[in-house]
Amino acid sequence: MKFTRRDLLAWSAGAAAGLIVTPIPWKLLDDTSIWSQNWPWIPQPPRGPVETKRSFCTLCPKGCALRVRMAAGWPVGISGAPDNPATRGALCPLAYGAHQLNWHPARLKAVRHRGNTSSWFEASTAFAKASTEGPVVIIDGFPGRSTSQLFQDFASKRAAQYRVVLSPEIRSLRAYEAWAGVPATALGYDLENVRTIVSFGARMLDGWGSPGRFSHLWAEQASGKTDPQLRLIQIEPQLSRTASRAWKWISIRPETDSALAAGIARVLLEQRLVRATGPMPRLSLTEASSLTGLGPDAIHDLAQVLVAEKPTLAIADGDNPAVAALNFVLGSIGTPGGIIQTTKSAMPYLPAESNIDAARAVLIDSSVPWDFDVQTEAEVFRFAAWDGGSSKADWLLPAPGFLEELTDIPSAPGSSVQTYSLTAALTRPAFEVHTAAQFLQNVEPQIGKPEEIIHQRCAQIFKARTGSIYAADVAAVSNCSSPQKLEEAMWAGAIWMNEPLYNSRLLRSLREWPTEAGSATPQNSENTWSPGILPPLSSKLYCESNLCESSERRNA
Repeated sequence: MKFTRRDLLAWSAGAAAGLIVTPIPWKLLDDTSIWSQNWPWIPQPPRGPVETKRSFCTLCPKGCALRVRMAAGWPVGISGAPDNPATRGALCPLAYGAHQLNWHPARLKAVRHRGNTSSWFEASTAFAKASTEGPVVIIDGFPGRSTSQLFQDFASKRAAQYRVVLSPEIRSLRAYEAWAGVPATALGYDLENVRTIVSFGARMLDGWGSPGRFSHLWAEQASGKTDPQLRLIQIEPQLSRTASRAWKWISIRPETDSALAAGIARVLLEQRLVRATGPMPRLSLTEASSLTGLGPDAIHDLAQVLVAEKPTLAIADGDNPAVAALNFVLGSIGTPGGIIQTTKSAMPYLPAESNIDAARAVLIDSSVPWDFDVQTEAEVFRFAAWDGGSSKADWLLPAPGFLEELTDIPSAPGSSVQTYSLTAALTRPAFEVHTAAQFLQNVEPQIGKPEEIIHQRCAQIFKARTGSIYAADVAAVSNCSSPQKLEEAMWAGAIWMNEPLYNSRLLRSLREWPTEAGSATPQNSENTWSPGILPPLSSKLYCESNLCESSERRNA
């Protein structure tokens, strides 16, 4: 029988068609998918008991409560803790995939000195030498921790300088620090009792403050309602996620927030819509209208809306003295639903953004966002768990990763109440890491250890007998039998929360209206804190789930 080319083609087509309906190609595709997700370098949790532990996130200063699923001592899953009164189960995309970070290819595993592998001994020797040759600057990203106190102790013993990278929430409170004599870190926004919020660019519905705090209030009191109990007025030039979901969105020209705040204050004072008697802004209503692009009638109507449902609170995205002065006119300082004092023991900090002159060495803690870079000729020692890319640091020092460090967590920036929680080291690093506090102890052993300060703080909370401990159940501190029992509960995942401090004498007078030219550049919610790297799950959530939109989509 003769076999022609036509017969060969017909047979090949028939074989291909028959192969498709068989399970062979689909099995090969399935096996390839499995093999591609199980390369030898991908970490596999060991087999063992599975349990859930409570902890708190330390990737940013918000300290969100976590439920950590552990398999044989390794974290394999993260979820929020709904019974936590501060965050109420909400997490950002980064936290949901944070257990993957310790295995990220960018994990810093060895000391690096100007691009070359070095050792901890060489790094410690270099820092000790530098600290004897000139001034040292220590930069902290999470002020208020026990580690922060050790930094300050080292600075006092070695004539060093302690500086802090302030969060956007704290920067927005700095104007009150200058006027009232109370540190910005001791102030907070009483969102739980406010009725109307006018936000000058602050992304209130995109994780502003503690993730979940305002979004839960909005969902309960305002979402989908034409006349909500909580009114959010968003003022910014372009439509953002917060603006699209706010009760009202008002578009103004870029960088004219101060002018609008002055125009609103002038209407409130001239029309006697508020009790305040001054100070009167130097900017006239006509000038404010010309700068912002809003008509005088629109500014007048906005002023009336702000006093229709009180208390009313104005929030700026960054340090804006004019917006702060508007709160004084509205009577929203030291009262429920306004700017309130959370503690009497906080102290002012020197911002890290200030110029660093004549320093011999700069030590940057791992809590500082990766994109923060100091402009200095000093030798820079930077602690980090992950190498986020280009850095001007002379030394890169491996720090503990996610859930690898025992530490404490103070109140979240901008919170209206004082809180305190503890997080244990739930897992161990696979290589040698050190915290900045341990590094400094090699140079100055007398500064102590974080554990000692944590014991002292728990004892102080017990002695004060104020506030409550929140876990599965709520218990007043006064019902705790001893400081040790209180600390044990906190190590198990409980959080201490105090009552708000309303101080009507926080700011009694304001002599003059701040200059309108002092408005700070607004801070975008997407770049207020940068971890340098993201785990795969977080990248997917961040980009595909609409939890936070990209600049391209927002400007479309």
